[in-house]
Amino acid sequence: MLNIQKIRYLFALITFLSMLLGQKSIQTSPITENNIGIASGLFANYGTSGIELDGYLELQTKSGVFLESSAITQPTEQSTINTSIGIMNEVSPDLFLVGGYSNYLEISNSTLNEAFIGYSSNSTTGVVFFRPSFNLREISPNYLGIINLNSFYPKISFDLSITGTISEEMNELGYDLFFNMTKTFDSGFTFGSSISSERHEDVEIRTFKKQGNEKTYNETVILQGGSISFFMGWTF
Repeated sequence: MLNIQKIRYLFALITFLSMLLGQKSIQTSPITENNIGIASGLFANYGTSGIELDGYLELQTKSGVFLESSAITQPTEQSTINTSIGIMNEVSPDLFLVGGYSNYLEISNSTLNEAFIGYSSNSTTGVVFFRPSFNLREISPNYLGIINLNSFYPKISFDLSITGTISEEMNELGYDLFFNMTKTFDSGFTFGSSISSERHEDVEIRTFKKQGNEKTYNETVILQGGSISFFMGWTF
């Protein structure tokens, strides 16, 4: 089964980084003379979940077609890779519509393929991920939203945002919430912190009695917990 915590963090990381690039592109497009714009970054994270190394690469054309790939690895966990391809259409100077396809790969374990549609503006971003299927029960949509707090407090000298996801895991509807703070310098050096309340899988021991006999068994459950992480790295 997919690690819920990694998926949620991956969605937050990808969309958070895309939002930072999107904020800059609204003011000054990175694709002025070239047909393809390229952005990338490498980060080291440390928090309550341990040490992680993250990286991403984003390609975007003048026509709005984009390819984005990111990877997360932990010394004691499975490495994950997420790749998204799609198109972004500018409806107005402050509103973009986006759609595409996303593939999540947990090395030597599981894969998840989803389509997505959404929008992005200077203040908010909303995306719906779903599995393409003619069976409505198999669509299993995931909702992701971002509030860009800098649009309300423009004098703040660092980037501030709230990211939230809503999805159903093990027949339970739940949410993950991230409060992100980051500072990026002209050199590309970036550091910040993320405070979250997110779901994770755990195993609990259950006990039951039947005909005078007592038995125990392990049951996988979804728990909600808080965490904090600090990261630093470079964007290129």
